[in-house]
Amino acid sequence: MAEEEGPPTEDEPHELSERERHDIAADLEDLAKMFDVFSPQGVKGVVIACQDCGQNHFYEWELLRENLEHMLDTGEPRMHEPAWNIHEDEYIQWDYGKGYIDALADTGLEPGRTIEITTCPWCGTPFDAESRFCSRCGRQLGAIRLYKELLDRGVEEREARAMLVRAGYEPF
Repeated sequence: MAEEEGPPTEDEPHELSERERHDIAADLEDLAKMFDVFSPQGVKGVVIACQDCGQNHFYEWELLRENLEHMLDTGEPRMHEPAWNIHEDEYIQWDYGKGYIDALADTGLEPGRTIEITTCPWCGTPFDAESRFCSRCGRQLGAIRLYKELLDRGVEEREARAMLVRAGYEPF
């Protein structure tokens, strides 16, 4: 008679579904984007409302990254303990941070995005320096030349795109 398999023991890793693995990987990507945006502003990490205990958990950037990677490796979250001597104003809510980076992406301002100055950012059609309009989609290319000028003057790429959006140009 074959032995029946019981539930996994504590020593056995929990096998994550493909969906769970995808969600954790997406959280790691989101965490990296939040770090890029918020850490230069002095934010130390994120606050996550725990569904199990009902408390807020404060995670510094590196600790949360390690915890998510641990979940991918083992299928199980690490034990969490209350943080000590936390200054709540140094952390952002996960949902706020996620919404913020999503909004940046929606407007074309997400960190790390590079714009090719030789192709139309809306349709990808190559153009030469004298072109005023894209030959394929018809969009005006003046904003691209202004963008290049701002970069040449030392303005950071993300800030240059933000300036153009604030001035009324369509995000690219």
